[in-house]
Amino acid sequence: MRYRRLGTTDLHVSEVSFGVWTVSTGWWGKVDKPDAIRLLRQAFDLGINCFDTADTYAKGYGEEILREALGSRRHDCIVNTKFGYDWYSNPNREGHTERPQRWDAEFIRYACEQSLRRLGTEYIDLYQLHNPRLTTILDDDVFDTLGKLVQEGKIRYFGTALGPDIGWKAEGVESMSGRGVSAMQIIYSIVEQQPARDFF
Repeated sequence: MRYRRLGTTDLHVSEVSFGVWTVSTGWWGKVDKPDAIRLLRQAFDLGINCFDTADTYAKGYGEEILREALGSRRHDCIVNTKFGYDWYSNPNREGHTERPQRWDAEFIRYACEQSLRRLGTEYIDLYQLHNPRLTTILDDDVFDTLGKLVQEGKIRYFGTALGPDIGWKAEGVESMSGRGVSAMQIIYSIVEQQPARDFF
């Protein structure tokens, strides 16, 4: 496995990382819990040290299963998670429709504490805004809150994770040039390459 520095952080991550979405949401087919845990542990044993999840993946299950699979190896892993969707007060959804978002300081802190609890950790390596719109990225209060969470040691770095169907071009430019985020996650696949053409 090869490793490289992630963005402007001091985190050295495996070039191949594990998206916990694939084993927690059922969007890619049903994965039984024992198989999901086995896959996560096998990935770690093969040199993958970066695991990316979100609080909204199966309403917290994506974080819980990561703790169960790798809790004893926490300090040997880079754990990234995301926030911004208020599934706590809006637990039901129809199909793949987007959930309501919240970006106020109280909610960001609440979401962070819940993620820390589910992950079974004292800190999150990279805490990412999940599909933020441009208005959110322009909101100073959001980034002031994230800066305070860094000072308190609850998160090490923050970044953005941008959804291609929701908005990414202006959001990506402002994330990098206006906010100087430590890392930015965009889709990159054989069928969706436009964000990479602009940003990589």
